[in-house]
Amino acid sequence: MSQGKRKDQNFAPFARRIAQPCGAAFATFVLAAAMVQSLPALAQSPQPAAAEAQEAYRLQPQDKLLIRVMTWDFRQNSMTGWEGLSGEYTISPEGNLHLPLTGSLSAVGLTQSDLADQLSDLLRRRAGLDDQPQLSVELVSSLPVYVLGAVEQRGAVPFHPGLTARQALALAGGIFRTPQSADIARGIMLSGEATAAADRLRWLKAEQARISSELAALEAGDTAPAPVAGAAPVGDVQSQLQDADRHARQVRLDSYNDLQTVLRERGERLQQQLALRDEQIAATRKELEDITSLNERGLAVNARVTSLSTSLNDLEAKRLELETAQLLLDEQLNQAERDSSTISTDAIADRLLRLSQLQSEISAAEIQERTARAQFTAMMDAATPQDAGTIAETDLTFVVTRGADRNEVSPEARLMPGDTLDILPPSVQANEE
Repeated sequence: MSQGKRKDQNFAPFARRIAQPCGAAFATFVLAAAMVQSLPALAQSPQPAAAEAQEAYRLQPQDKLLIRVMTWDFRQNSMTGWEGLSGEYTISPEGNLHLPLTGSLSAVGLTQSDLADQLSDLLRRRAGLDDQPQLSVELVSSLPVYVLGAVEQRGAVPFHPGLTARQALALAGGIFRTPQSADIARGIMLSGEATAAADRLRWLKAEQARISSELAALEAGDTAPAPVAGAAPVGDVQSQLQDADRHARQVRLDSYNDLQTVLRERGERLQQQLALRDEQIAATRKELEDITSLNERGLAVNARVTSLSTSLNDLEAKRLELETAQLLLDEQLNQAERDSSTISTDAIADRLLRLSQLQSEISAAEIQERTARAQFTAMMDAATPQDAGTIAETDLTFVVTRGADRNEVSPEARLMPGDTLDILPPSVQANEE
């Protein structure tokens, strides 16, 4: 009995049962739905040529399946999933499938449709249902196929029903290409890497020579040494930045030198003012002593003594202000001298740090250049004259190992989960013979 007829028979009692409370119109609707569900089964009936050529996949151990069990919900008037039964299940290595209610079922060798029919019948009998539940089985994944031999990427490739030996070869990256045909692009890349590393190494060494020359000049007392001719490429951005840094350092040095000159000139004027105040204080003190002596003898008035005392006090206060200004000026001059010397100290420290960085970069560039050249040389040595050709698919032999059996197959042979496919080039075939 076909699947379409069986579905019609399953829905007929159900339609009669609900027709009584719901009326003839609803029964007609349900019968129409049953006919619509039977259409896919009719559409899947064997076709003259294509359907017969495409044999259904038969389940294998460790296949992972998605099983959906549908029942009719009378309250919602719709099909709903059966909670606790629908889900993913894996066929055991022994070939059994375990589901709630159905127990253990031998699934290996069945098609998905056969397994759905058996599970539906078991569920109907075990659960005491009047009609068989609607059930679908989908293949989620299977064991991979293991591809070895003359392929680009040996290892496991995913299996899908209908996978052929030729398709597995494509999934493994295609036919293995010999070093000469496969590594042309890599050889160009390695040669470019070696050239780039050599250019960078030359630039780093020139930079090292320039920094070393500037450091020697700074340690000798030249606060802003001129660039060394030929030490770095003309127009190089790094050289331009260093020229700008050198110019900025010279501007700062000139500014501090000008500030020190101004402060020293101001200090000289303060010294002159202090000397003048000392002379005024000495003259005023001498005059006050003379007037005091005359006043004691009654030859001078007290007002004159008081006036001279006030003038002396004012002169001494102004001299104290000048001394304070002199101290502040000396402190500013000392700070300017320290800042000026710090410029050179900082420049020396920067160049020492840069030399340390350059040494690390030079070592890395030397390693990169040696590695790239060694890889390029090894690749060229491996590209011997007999590697010049490229293997064609017609030269290959496809051998499938399935369990204990090992057989030569055609490129269009279908594979099974867990198969090992050996793709042998002509040289291996000759050795085996």
